Amino acid sequence: MSLDIIAYDPKETKARKNKFKAKYGISYDKFDDEMIKPRKDMFCYYLHPELLESDIKEYEEMDDDAELIADVDEVDSFHIGYGHFHFLRKELGELVGIRYDDSDVFNTRIYYDDCYKNTSLLNFFLHSDCDGDFSTDEIQESYEQFTKYCDKEMLREKKAGKWAEEINSFLKFWKESADKKLQWEFC
Repeated sequence: MSLDIIAYDPKETKARKNKFKAKYGISYDKFDDEMIKPRKDMFCYYLHPELLESDIKEYEEMDDDAELIADVDEVDSFHIGYGHFHFLRKELGELVGIRYDDSDVFNTRIYYDDCYKNTSLLNFFLHSDCDGDFSTDEIQESYEQFTKYCDKEMLREKKAGKWAEEINSFLKFWKESADKKLQWEFC
């Protein structure tokens, strides 16, 4: 099992959703949640069978356009096993004073100083590792907070240690995502 963090431009996705609504008169979210593909056994087509073919064609066009919105334009991605991501966050947490206690594998606890309460950095360490989004603002704020609180000497040691490749790769991904104002999707 592995984790992909997909980095994408949320402005591009919003523009696609707006274009979809302008073209079809229905929001992408409403289409995705509530639209039903036209079928000949539907009552309205029993009364007006001549509309079925054109409605199916329009639905399929809408569905194709909706697929483009759902498939976000991946600008970058970070791929890692779930277990490795846990240990990577544990290593990164040590750099800023956030401590993981995973003596009980099914009940990991995280200890942190009060200065981290309600911060994007803490949200990163608490975020689900299998789904959900991390917003542009959260990425930028958490990266800034990480660089502010990071023990630079310990970082140099970790970059030369067992997790060097993962730490270097993730920090590069995190910084570029913050610089480019991207959003993450965990999947």
